[in-house]
Amino acid sequence: MPTRRVHGASCFNAPGTFAGIAFSPDSRTLVALLPGEDSTRCVSFAVDSGAVVAQREIKGLWRHVRVLPGGDLIVSSWGKVRRLSPSGKTVWTVEGEQALHLGAVSPDGSLLATVKGASAQVRETKRGTVVHTVREKEGDLYAVAFSADGGLLATGSSKGMVRLYDARKGKEQAKRKSNKVISLAFSPGGELLLVGQGTGKVELWQVNALRPVSSFVGYHGFEQGGGAGCRWVCFSPDGKRAFSLGNERRLRSWSIPGGGKGPAIEVPGRHEQGSVTALSPDGRWLATGSTPGALSVWSTKDGEPVVKNAVQAPIQGLALTPRAVVAASMSSYASWARSTGAMTEIPAVFPPTDVKGLSSGLLVRLDYQSIFVGKTLDPKADSAFELSEYASGALSLSRGGTLLAAPAQNNVELWELKRGVCLATLPHAERTMACAFGPKDAWLVTADEALHLWRLGKTPEVIRDIVIDSGGSDTIVRGLAVSERGWIAVSVDGSDNNASAESSLLVVDPRSGETVARLERPGVRLGQVAFVGGARIAVVDSSGRLLLADAADPQKAHWLEAQEAEDVWPEGSMREALPLATLGDDVAYVGPDGNVVVQTLPQVKPEAGAPFLLEALGAEGAKPEAMFEQRLAGTRFLFAGRFKDTSANFRELTVKELGGEVATKPDAKVTHVALGENPSAALMPALAAKGAKFKSVSEPALAKLLLPTAGEARALLRNEVKNGARRWNTWRERYVEAGGEDFPTSLQGIDLEGLDLQQYRLAVLDFTGAKLAGANLSGVDLFDTVFRGADLRGAIFTGARCFRTVFSGADLRKARLGVYLASARFDGADLRDADLLGAELMYANFSGADLRGARLPEKLTDVKYDARTRWPKGMRPPA
Repeated sequence: MPTRRVHGASCFNAPGTFAGIAFSPDSRTLVALLPGEDSTRCVSFAVDSGAVVAQREIKGLWRHVRVLPGGDLIVSSWGKVRRLSPSGKTVWTVEGEQALHLGAVSPDGSLLATVKGASAQVRETKRGTVVHTVREKEGDLYAVAFSADGGLLATGSSKGMVRLYDARKGKEQAKRKSNKVISLAFSPGGELLLVGQGTGKVELWQVNALRPVSSFVGYHGFEQGGGAGCRWVCFSPDGKRAFSLGNERRLRSWSIPGGGKGPAIEVPGRHEQGSVTALSPDGRWLATGSTPGALSVWSTKDGEPVVKNAVQAPIQGLALTPRAVVAASMSSYASWARSTGAMTEIPAVFPPTDVKGLSSGLLVRLDYQSIFVGKTLDPKADSAFELSEYASGALSLSRGGTLLAAPAQNNVELWELKRGVCLATLPHAERTMACAFGPKDAWLVTADEALHLWRLGKTPEVIRDIVIDSGGSDTIVRGLAVSERGWIAVSVDGSDNNASAESSLLVVDPRSGETVARLERPGVRLGQVAFVGGARIAVVDSSGRLLLADAADPQKAHWLEAQEAEDVWPEGSMREALPLATLGDDVAYVGPDGNVVVQTLPQVKPEAGAPFLLEALGAEGAKPEAMFEQRLAGTRFLFAGRFKDTSANFRELTVKELGGEVATKPDAKVTHVALGENPSAALMPALAAKGAKFKSVSEPALAKLLLPTAGEARALLRNEVKNGARRWNTWRERYVEAGGEDFPTSLQGIDLEGLDLQQYRLAVLDFTGAKLAGANLSGVDLFDTVFRGADLRGAIFTGARCFRTVFSGADLRKARLGVYLASARFDGADLRDADLLGAELMYANFSGADLRGARLPEKLTDVKYDARTRWPKGMRPPA
């Protein structure tokens, strides 16, 4: 196997993000701009091969380009236009509030037009001096075009006014009102004008009378209905064909003057909507840009693409199997055979997307919140299931290949792959970002703004929380991995600001929670992380470089010599956290040109020592559980700074209710200092002077500390304490007041069998696997409450509100469910003999449910089911 193989487009490609493109007058070269941070790369490709034939750096940021006869360039960005000689020397520069539009340079190269709002300045290109100015009274100018000989100038406005001017003198010659005009083009002979409108309509007008040719009818529209604005129009050099690009991402062709449709070209999803487009002067090639990764070039003769098997962008996930490398983008999934490079592609429904691979060849792919498991990249996977929320981070597969962990907003969901069963939902205080399995799948590490270790047993339990020091004001986790022995590697940003990425790679000891090594990488964004061969850490940075760290001694981990840096000027706004995948000593990552690179690393000695199974590790600071008035007995809290999410009512009343005290100023008895924003700099010295021994807690940590423990939650819900329902509801109200909707106290597997829960606030809670047989939930608001896999036999829901409630896989035999159940999920549930008469079931999901013997409404509309759904005897599935 080769040590390095590239999958994707090799022609018309270069590192960076393409902006403006233009063909040379002889049609032999395609020129493209790739803006960077302080300069722009100008790359010239040979049209016959797509190979780079020349490139140079232009100082400043430029996004549009035109090639003049003789080889000079006109480059522009908002507020600036410059002419450059073939050697790169500046001929002239014009600055001000203006822009250069697509058709704003005359074909003979003598004139150009710059636009600001409702006015256009016509300039001669030799010196950049203004010849005259035209002004539109009806709207701003959205389109300009010169005739082939430079004698006429056409303008189109936001209110649909099209005007013709003498291009040299500025005298108006004709006008006509239309719909919003966003593109214009003259025919080679100057007798016809193409008009692209915001409604998607394309019209052909006679220039001398400025009226539409009735036989020509062109239109761009979306499949679901509605016009797709026509962004670009152009004539072929012989004037017999016209081309147009619409916002539906189709390049269409039309016969002139009849308007007969020619073949349409689908513009790949990696390009922006309305991407910059160009037709070669000889009429043989169409090209589009505005993308990270390869330009697209087609033959106008047959519509065949020159660039094939190109990578979609941006890539959100990668997978490696023995036979394939697979990339998940926002719009599709692509798989390349590792032996031949042959590509297969299927569409994605909606981002986020991700894909993971197993050594067995099995693929697991994410499409928004749907998980598909199969042996090939096939829309009809072998099995599928849905997360309760759309994913908020990369998927993680267990080492044994049997389990999947998925960050899903404020939870991490743990699933058994083979059966598609959710085993547990792990609640978090903040939005989850990543997760990874420990050695022998004995534990799981998850990340929100901190790391959390969970022992994986019948009921997962938290065994440690680890604070991450990102080195900045924020903590954004980009990647997370665990070695075969158990060392944790995490890539973090101290800021979510794309313009100032400050990234680090941390190595953490899970036994102590200590960060044993920190590897800084300022100026770029580090992405997903993986251990390769046990003794190396791999991570790819935002400019497409694979970085390796020596982890043979994790406490002395250091960067290895990175591969030679590409000559790249990454655009600041495109600093993505890029994915990678590993299989043995092979690493797949996104390279600097957007292609997928598979690199085989030299073998190294694997890790030595027994794995960290954390069997004896208990929750950090754990002690015998005290409840209610006793839990914070002996504590004294001091609140300092400005608190954004927790009110004084939430903080002080709850501390006192739990047996703690509240100090108003520093004293020797303070045990906890809760820190908001900008606490007084004199606070800590004052406490030290008083001899106080205290622990500092952040505002999120304080909110978590003041929530009910698992034991307290159970006692409250079972009404085993005085005023249990009132106290539970008060706690929930305070937590919502503190900015939290999802109550993070774990209720999974709780035993509430036969209890009366009518007085409890239970919306947005997770009762996965709970025992609720015979429970009375009458009149309870159960919005977004999860009962996945719960025992609800004979439970009473009369008068309850169950909008978006999840009953997936639950046992609901003989339950009384004649209630509001819009968008509720019953997939895989047992509903035998359940009473659903009178239920409102719009958009409810009964896929795979057992409904035998159930009493259902006479009419079922807009409900989801599948071939596995078992209906009551004699009842047909709804049409």
